[in-house]
Amino acid sequence: MSAPGSAGRARGFSLVEMLVVLFVVVLLTGVVSLSVDSGARDRIVRERVEALAAVATYALDEAQFVGSDFGILFTRGLNEAGEDVTRAHWRQRLPEGWRAPPAPGELFAPIEFPGDVELELVLDGAPVALDEARAADAGRAPQWLLLSSGETQAGELSVRERRAGDLLWRLGWDALARFDSRSGERPSNLGDRSGRG
Repeated sequence: MSAPGSAGRARGFSLVEMLVVLFVVVLLTGVVSLSVDSGARDRIVRERVEALAAVATYALDEAQFVGSDFGILFTRGLNEAGEDVTRAHWRQRLPEGWRAPPAPGELFAPIEFPGDVELELVLDGAPVALDEARAADAGRAPQWLLLSSGETQAGELSVRERRAGDLLWRLGWDALARFDSRSGERPSNLGDRSGRG
């Protein structure tokens, strides 16, 4: 039995109600997607910064062991997917000039940062410009040197969101490559060569 006055009609959703529900679903999906993308980017940036510090520490030790300077050449240009990215290329001073270190495996593979971030490099208190991508194949000298004497230029690498300019990560080091890594303003003492971290 149906309620009096309903005459057996089922009430459906109006077009406006369905459009409102659809709009809310799309809006929530967009917010979740942005949150997930931002979290993934932050994780990737942290991994890249940690890899940079770890391999730089190894390269400085290797430079002292083999008596040959190493360095990092930072370039900016398009990757295979057409994104404008920044890469850190490892270099060693060889008799024929600055070249990729002849090390086996992927240890000295270039480190690529996501396309939606930009890097700011400061060495010995002065900002340093990044080279164009083709400089990596031209034997250009690296900006950041890891010397066989066990020293390097004191510096700082800031990773910022490209559009908003927000600081995502900062990696600092002294002349003995004692690293301090910060996300925002939280220190983590990443890879501290003094044994404190």
